[in-house]
Amino acid sequence: MVTAAQRRSAFKALHVKGKAFLMPNPFDIGSARILDGMRFDALATSSAGFAWARGVRDAEGLIGRDDALAHAADIISVTSLPVNGDLENGFGDSPEDVVETIKGAIEVGLAGCSIEDYSQNPKNPFYPLDLAVERVKAASAYVKENAPEFVLTARSEGPVKSEHELEQTIKRLNAFKDAGADCVYAPMLKDKAKITKVLETVDAPLNILAGRPNFHLTRKELGDLGVARISIGAGLARLAYGAFTAAAEDMKDGGSFGCFDRDPSAEMPVNFEDFMKAKP
Repeated sequence: MVTAAQRRSAFKALHVKGKAFLMPNPFDIGSARILDGMRFDALATSSAGFAWARGVRDAEGLIGRDDALAHAADIISVTSLPVNGDLENGFGDSPEDVVETIKGAIEVGLAGCSIEDYSQNPKNPFYPLDLAVERVKAASAYVKENAPEFVLTARSEGPVKSEHELEQTIKRLNAFKDAGADCVYAPMLKDKAKITKVLETVDAPLNILAGRPNFHLTRKELGDLGVARISIGAGLARLAYGAFTAAAEDMKDGGSFGCFDRDPSAEMPVNFEDFMKAKP
């Protein structure tokens, strides 16, 4: 058995500028078994993917800390790969709330986790910078004392459309790095020029979200830019639920069953069922 400490060490070693290691996000035990069988470098949970599997919307406070950590433990139990936790805003506003979440993440065996500066409060969706920094500082202090190789990722969730917004994001990412984050992440970043600017002005491993429409930079291109890590977020879950919904619409509205002719597994060199647990 691979220990939690070994997973943390292996995960931390992946965070090298330009490596652009790929970290897809399963959304249940079955999808985790498939990705484990395909032997990616690491896996990560998806808060949205898990929320949809539970029949609720993401980032509305409908998934609590205990549920998210239990889900992470389920994913960890079926893979030997390092697993990163998508732990939203740490399930609370205060630094103490974030520390409690980090404590739980380490206890269940996660190799790292991300903490957002998105408050889930529609009137004030992003934490003020000073509070956001205090949350990262508290998390980093706990990690350094209890699991030094645990990878703490700090996320800046704000928009980056304008130059001012990009500068504010860079300011936050630098502040998070200075507060002790091991990796930084701005999910809204997808433009090559803006990614390049962040890489030039923030001296920390950068995660880029690739699992979304109209993202056409390749893994090699991202690596050449200097990106350390690529995650998919809810992308795989959205594809799975989208295909399910499209097939159901065909049956309901068209009255035909040609949707099953689109089953990609019939012609794929890898059959997903090969990765599912079977009787000995």
